[in-house]
Amino acid sequence: MRLPRQPELSQPGAAAPLPGNGRRSAARSVDTTTLDLLRSWQQEDDTSDPAQLKAAEKELAEFKKAVNDSRASSGEPSLYS
Repeated sequence: MRLPRQPELSQPGAAAPLPGNGRRSAARSVDTTTLDLLRSWQQEDDTSDPAQLKAAEKELAEFKKAVNDSRASSGEPSLYS
């Protein structure tokens, strides 16, 4: 079985490169960039304040309940226990 050829960028209708600022190093992969972004979000949200932790836990519980309620109303099983 032969695999289809990948389109070349010069062909009409071929996928174009993703837009960006062009300053990203070619050596950096999307995975590394994504991990860096996730790490920065984790640092922004990092806290040991009990009030903030309790609020975050409440927000998560409300989210899980809303997802489960939505799924239940459409006859789907719950995702969160």
